[in-house]
Amino acid sequence: MNELIRKYDYQLYFDILRKVDNRNIRKVLYVILAPLLVLVGLLNYLYENTIDRILVNIELKTFVDRKFENKLAFVACVYNESRYIEEWIEYHRIVGVDKFYIFDNGSTDDTRLRLQKYIDQGIVEYQFFPGKGKQLDMYYAGLKKCKKNSKYVGFIDLDEFVVPTDSSKSLVEVLDDRFSHFPGMAVLSMNWLVFGSSGHKIRPEGLVIENYLNRAEYDSTTNRLLKFICNPRLIKGCITSPHFAYLRNRQIKQLNEKGIEINSPWNDYPNNTYDYIRVNHYYGKSEEDCRAKFERGNVSRPDYIKRKWDQFELYDRNEVHDERMLIYADGIKTSLGE
Repeated sequence: MNELIRKYDYQLYFDILRKVDNRNIRKVLYVILAPLLVLVGLLNYLYENTIDRILVNIELKTFVDRKFENKLAFVACVYNESRYIEEWIEYHRIVGVDKFYIFDNGSTDDTRLRLQKYIDQGIVEYQFFPGKGKQLDMYYAGLKKCKKNSKYVGFIDLDEFVVPTDSSKSLVEVLDDRFSHFPGMAVLSMNWLVFGSSGHKIRPEGLVIENYLNRAEYDSTTNRLLKFICNPRLIKGCITSPHFAYLRNRQIKQLNEKGIEINSPWNDYPNNTYDYIRVNHYYGKSEEDCRAKFERGNVSRPDYIKRKWDQFELYDRNEVHDERMLIYADGIKTSLGE
């Protein structure tokens, strides 16, 4: 029942039910609203399989060549990550992201101060969004903000750098190519490529992309989780996981770069290909950084559960030396005034 409510009543789910943090009260609301939820769900189901199919076909045929205010926007939720946020923004600006929707989950550091110059330039739209377990709510709020004005939207965290495999191409060029190649694609899912600590126990000075140059093999199970970039008009949101999108209807697809259909938050080897695009995931960085990350808790969990240290040991992959990102270092430093 909960799955059907999320799938067909997702607007009521986010705009009413998830705004109630107390789970017992939320259960009562489910019972009280049950007749309305059933009715709305039925109407949405009928609409998705009739009129909406026509509208989706029009969107699929026209959006690649339409003009948008933003070609590529990223939605991110942050919590006490000011140390790294400028590098993350400047890197992604270099590869083609032109708008960032930053949702601050209650930071107590100088995140807002570091973002102010980007806010003033219109590059960043910032919203303070406190509360436990709010990652999916922040993603949904971001989707609503950019649905009309952005051609593509990615839901990407601060420890994730989205990388075009061909450095001569921007991310938008890669996306245009893949979405045109697969006409029914609504979502491009991308596997993680997990980078380890490179032996750093203490947080080093300098850029993330210079300090962490060792990563997992392609076949490592640590790479199996996905993040995605989508046509925002064709998804309902991240309803159960930040790694997977619910589609507007069943005629469209969530695919990886090779056209393999994605039906879950993960995609196992050998289907996790990196020929066109990849997500460098700097999971823990140094041991010092990772201890601070674990202490913050998991923003997608309502209990803010803290991870155990064996997760760092699992994700501290350093088997392959990879200098792919160094070509961006000088550009980032110039933008940062270093």
